[in-house]
Amino acid sequence: MNKDNKAKINRTGLSRRKFLGLAAAGSALSMANPSALLARSAPAPINPVLTDYVGRLCYNENPLGPSPMAIQAMSDDLDMSHRYPDWFAESLKGDLADIHDVSDNNVIAGCGATEILRLCAFAFAESNGNVVAPNPSYSQFPADAGFLGSDVYYSSLNDDHRIDLNDMADRVDNDTTAVCITNPNNPTATVLAADDIEAFVDDLPQGVVTIIDEAYHDFVDDPNYESAIDLVRRGKNVVVIRTFSKAYGLAGARIGYGIGRQSRINDMRAWQIFSTVSRPSLNASRAALDDIDHINDTVTLNNQAKQYCFGYFDLWGLSYIPSQTNFFMVATEMDNSDLAAALSSRDFYVRYGWGMDHHIRVSTGTMEEMEGFIDAMYDILNQVHAGGYTIPLVTALDGNYPNPFNSTTRISYSIAKSGQVKIQIFNIRGQLVKTVVDSYLLAGKHAFEWSGINQQGAPVASGSYFYRMTAGDFAQTRRMILVK
Repeated sequence: MNKDNKAKINRTGLSRRKFLGLAAAGSALSMANPSALLARSAPAPINPVLTDYVGRLCYNENPLGPSPMAIQAMSDDLDMSHRYPDWFAESLKGDLADIHDVSDNNVIAGCGATEILRLCAFAFAESNGNVVAPNPSYSQFPADAGFLGSDVYYSSLNDDHRIDLNDMADRVDNDTTAVCITNPNNPTATVLAADDIEAFVDDLPQGVVTIIDEAYHDFVDDPNYESAIDLVRRGKNVVVIRTFSKAYGLAGARIGYGIGRQSRINDMRAWQIFSTVSRPSLNASRAALDDIDHINDTVTLNNQAKQYCFGYFDLWGLSYIPSQTNFFMVATEMDNSDLAAALSSRDFYVRYGWGMDHHIRVSTGTMEEMEGFIDAMYDILNQVHAGGYTIPLVTALDGNYPNPFNSTTRISYSIAKSGQVKIQIFNIRGQLVKTVVDSYLLAGKHAFEWSGINQQGAPVASGSYFYRMTAGDFAQTRRMILVK
């Protein structure tokens, strides 16, 4: 699609004003965007071995794939796959200690940031205590802590969609054992200043450990940001989580690590299973650390992709949250589940939820993917406002709101084809709590409310719950959080 034609989209917030004139919009676009905005190719060629999923803008993956050096390192070690790897990734830990200027005893590596966060829960969550975390944010640590019997206190974000450290601090009490911060935050892509985090850490009670997930560290360009690893070097009660899944392009290889005070790392090691990182993955991660050009290319492409999209959002009058990551959130007047369904019908897949009814979260891809995404957004929004577009109906759990909730939440879902539908709620241990739908339903949009009552009519406890829908061959599970 010609860029001048795309400039004709309604200036939505999404108000129903007349569409911008073609000439004026084309002129505005040229003034609003630097030349890099309309770049049509990635800063580096896509790896020729990459056969990934075009339009998968929902998992914050690296569209360039792994470093060629990492791929070669994996390949070189395949003939040693019959031999166990380092028991606790000692070779990688040594490299990481050198890079971050800490001792080997300050480093723990494992099967993705997933394992490291779970080890944090095992080490720092107590059944007679509580942990504090923001919402919406990456929820694995508080969910795992709740699974282990700890109470979870959730803090809301502020009006700028940033983690509210003052509000988090207010929720800390004598029974708090840990707090968890994702910086930059996921899903809002906002960042906290280094000075604010240090002041927050210093004001916490002495025994409370601060977990700081820096999965998107490599994409930040905010001058007020600084990795909290420096706090570890200065002996603060902090554990910093990093991953090779994002900027390094090794999401499928599953490697993550933590850096913290030695006593805290020892607490985590006590729960770790040996050899969770494979030999090829170890070699890939070690090689990836040396490929600075690949990181630079990844960050450059990410910045180009964001600025390209933001230029059009500015022109169209769409609200978006400024991003310090490889994803962003943009809002329209459409229900986000409807927009996501419409995009998926055009083979572009995004995320939505978190109690944010009109926002979608979009991962950055190649420039070709971002151009296709903008084309799809243009067509969908224009046709909706012209009254000539019907949102395609797909079978899906659209989500629940509010989430977290303290009394009642509304769970919405769509059925593309009439048939038998079952929706069940499970606790975090996988035990059935209640079957809420088990009947033949006509195609269409449906919803029900759940007030935290189990199959026997008794109220359930605070914590994470999963709701699962099956309809023919379709099955989908989502999570909700009850806070009393």
